[in-house]
Amino acid sequence: MKKILITGGSGFIGTNFINFLSKKKIKILNIDKISKVSSPEKFKKIFYKNNYKFLKNNLDDAKKIYQILIKYKPDCIINFAAESHVDRSIDNPIYFIKNNINSATNLFHAYYKYYKLKKIKLFHISTDEVYGSIKKGEFKEHDKYNPSSPYSASKSGSDLIATAFNKTFGCKIKILCLTNNFGPYQFPEKYIPTLISSFLKNQKAPIYGKGKNIREWMYVKESCNAIWKVIISNKKFEKINLGSGIRLNNLEIAKKIFKIMKNKKLTNLSSKDYIKMVKDRPGHDERYALNTTVFKKNIKYKIKNNLYKTLEKTINWYIKNDSWIKNVNRSYDNKRQGLID
Repeated sequence: MKKILITGGSGFIGTNFINFLSKKKIKILNIDKISKVSSPEKFKKIFYKNNYKFLKNNLDDAKKIYQILIKYKPDCIINFAAESHVDRSIDNPIYFIKNNINSATNLFHAYYKYYKLKKIKLFHISTDEVYGSIKKGEFKEHDKYNPSSPYSASKSGSDLIATAFNKTFGCKIKILCLTNNFGPYQFPEKYIPTLISSFLKNQKAPIYGKGKNIREWMYVKESCNAIWKVIISNKKFEKINLGSGIRLNNLEIAKKIFKIMKNKKLTNLSSKDYIKMVKDRPGHDERYALNTTVFKKNIKYKIKNNLYKTLEKTINWYIKNDSWIKNVNRSYDNKRQGLID
């Protein structure tokens, strides 16, 4: 594989994946529209390398995307592009539905036309949120979709369109459902960055509802490794779940992060009074859990599950990258999103 085209490579996971690829001898073209939650190019490790190109472009024109494909001639396409903030989707559902479904459809259509010339694969990055909430057990790849938010509904729609393109046009779009990621470059309004920021400021961290909502947590660099192993595996599948098996509720995650920061003397908050409960998110899923049997059977890679170490790495990254935080905070006013009057 010599050339990869990445869409949405300036988002959280996309940025980490491009940094991951920077160590490999691969040419990369990143197409991203750059939104308020994007990481500026100057913060990428790969930005000044010869094997990386950035193209500011919205995926709103299938013909233009096709022209880019013809010119660049990629050996593989990875689609990270999506508006992915649940609370923001509650505030502006029409924008999320239009953007995520239309951009994916335009990309798939351009890819289909290119596929007739060169039989390459497109890897579409999705989320465990498309399945909805599960009280017990784990979601398997072919379980029905039951999204709860406009964001997860828009991702569900783009997944189904990918499946339809495969059936109708004989494409090779592969869907990768990822669990909750955390790590470097995650936008400050997300849960773990909010905890870190609050504790550093000696402010109580806000937690939705009763804090009992369970998420499956995966360090973003582990996700990048797993995605890459899937891409180079050549295994036959249409959808695959990528999860860690680490499932904790929001109170438990807050407790772990606080303990790390307290031990490092990074916060002056009391161990008996470091959180505050706030109004819950509308439609808040209770529990996510992915079954990763397909991944384990087919991909020769064991996901590392050292939560303490990766949380510690994440905290250290946010402390050391104050310039990145100040830059992205220009578009973030710390105002609560996703509340219904």
